[in-house]
Amino acid sequence: MSYPAAIFRRVVALCAAAALTATAWAAPATAVAVSVAPAPLQYAALGDSYAAGYGSEATRDACGRTPSAYPALLARESRGGLALRNAACIGATTADVIRQSSVLGRQTGLITITAGANDLSIKQVLQTCMSQAFAAACQRENTLVNRKLATVLPRDLNRMIRTVATAAPNARVVITGYPLPFAKNRQCATVPVNAKLRTRANQVISRLNSAIAAAAARNKVRFVDVEQSFAGHGLCTPRPWLVGAEGMRDNRVLHPTATGHARGYLPAVAASGLADRA
Repeated sequence: MSYPAAIFRRVVALCAAAALTATAWAAPATAVAVSVAPAPLQYAALGDSYAAGYGSEATRDACGRTPSAYPALLARESRGGLALRNAACIGATTADVIRQSSVLGRQTGLITITAGANDLSIKQVLQTCMSQAFAAACQRENTLVNRKLATVLPRDLNRMIRTVATAAPNARVVITGYPLPFAKNRQCATVPVNAKLRTRANQVISRLNSAIAAAAARNKVRFVDVEQSFAGHGLCTPRPWLVGAEGMRDNRVLHPTATGHARGYLPAVAASGLADRA
């Protein structure tokens, strides 16, 4: 999906205005204006493996960054309007995003962030709860996740957003949510997770997205909801945009595929009014 023209124009409008150079020629009253292309908007992508693009294609990057990640697609579709620096990395938490903010500065004009899931250790909870033999441990993990969602995560999200905004006072900050991992189907032969656990995973991601949206509102930055753009393409559907059981060995499972980035994340982020004020 191509980058919407209206959004692109607004992004380019944030770039430095084109300089005009007047050169006097033979006739004193005549000047020729030479336009200079505006400098690209400095764009920083922060966050976890979802922002890095891990799982969308093969990568040798230590942080799992790929050209199929939505930040890379956003920059590519801008046709030179955005100069990307992707600092996202596998396993990053909100505390890691604070460390990633060292790449920011007054010259940064646009920031996207995808973070929060690793603060909850969601994959660890799923792995623990997949076996009845670990029922007690599963309950403890669920209780811990609930506690983090209620108290710890909102505080950490606030700290992360405020740190980023302070490090780049002139930047537009956009923070995304996550797609729900599973479709609401009774049967799911492609994923070895029972219906109860699939429902629980969706509930946790939905609450996580609500926490991110609330933190964005408190700090006056834009939140991008991707639940709807991924609707009908979670695991257990005929055409999932998330890596399924085939990615369990190398931890790609639940990550967006290249299609998930191109048709799920990219249009949602591009349509968020990148150059508008929150």
